Amino acid sequence: MTGPTYKIVIVGAGPVGLAVGALLAASRACERLQISIIDAGTAPHWETEQLDLRVYALSRASQQILDAAGAWRAIAGQRMSPYRRMQIWEGATWRHSGKLQFDSVAVGEPDLGAIVEDSLIRSALSSVIEANPRIEIRRSTTVADVQVRDGCIELLTASAEQGVTANLLVAADGAQSAVRKRMDFKALERDYQQQAIVAHIESEAKHAATAWQRFLPGGPLAFLPLADGRSSIVWSLPNAEAAALMETDAPQFERALGHASGGVLGALRLSSRRVSLPLRAQHALSYCQPRVALAGDAAHTVHPLAGQGMNLGLQDAWSLAQAIEAAVLSGQDPGDLRVLRRYERARKAENLAMLAAFDGIDRLFRAPRALAPLRLGGLNFVDRLPLLKRQLILRALGLSNQVERKRSDRWSQYGTLA
Repeated sequence: MTGPTYKIVIVGAGPVGLAVGALLAASRACERLQISIIDAGTAPHWETEQLDLRVYALSRASQQILDAAGAWRAIAGQRMSPYRRMQIWEGATWRHSGKLQFDSVAVGEPDLGAIVEDSLIRSALSSVIEANPRIEIRRSTTVADVQVRDGCIELLTASAEQGVTANLLVAADGAQSAVRKRMDFKALERDYQQQAIVAHIESEAKHAATAWQRFLPGGPLAFLPLADGRSSIVWSLPNAEAAALMETDAPQFERALGHASGGVLGALRLSSRRVSLPLRAQHALSYCQPRVALAGDAAHTVHPLAGQGMNLGLQDAWSLAQAIEAAVLSGQDPGDLRVLRRYERARKAENLAMLAAFDGIDRLFRAPRALAPLRLGGLNFVDRLPLLKRQLILRALGLSNQVERKRSDRWSQYGTLA
């Protein structure tokens, strides 16, 4: 392939940044790209004997994106936990409540998604990248300065006297993105005044490949099924309540968790350390400037109540890689603002819609108790509408615009991903 070669620098080596790099390396434009990834941390280490505390619920579309990046086969061959059902409820007990039940059988899919560890995703993507001579990863490196020059962008790293010059900088460095702040991208924020407590638990009842979520006055409590039979909890609580629970001993925490869960999984036992994370929604007013694009949490964060944050980020990675590939193949500079606007148009509306939806759900279920009958009735009403539930499942899988695709279609046909 002839033509100029373009340098792409990706800041951030989480799943989104690594996915952008791997997708570009697998693209038809790869021969005209030089790709560098700047990682503030060290190489990921996935442990075969111990489950990572940080896990994601990956949709079918996200699995397809990781497959296109060359990583899904390794992930699926190591450790993941497909979940086939999801049970959502509000009320005193599961049997006497407003509830909404989803089952993969309703859409002819083997499951609703898969629970996968953060370290496994990063390890698999890193292995793909390290085997490709067209990509380099600079570990333990931070960006000290960024300057847009005529026709290029220059980064100065904290460990190098000489700058790194590129045609495009992709900021995938997380919710507290240093690049976003340095380049003065404006963002809207909402502090939920909540903390999410994350831990792994053992339960008396088997999780049966089912994800559970209960809406409580202080925030939702979710149980995600893990490959070793345990469950990962994500318990959103007001700051003061979360701080108090983080200070309790294991038996006290287990009793509080059992009460909050309504006993759906029987007796519970804490089997890992606990961590708490502040919850904020954030959305950049623009995703791009000349020579700079934001992706993943650097561009947007959402409430974890639906577990869609990583799925949105991987969709960003896919759309950005497509925009860059199309530009290079047509002779355009991938750092040109017109090129980056195509990526922004492809993702911004959907990300905003999802943020607004999750924010609205959070407000609704934290509203005064007087609205409880309306919420319970609404859940039960939707549960009795199979066609609507089918569309909601397809949307969550990332397959909502693939309904007419034949079952024989291969995953390699990625052009119509939702």
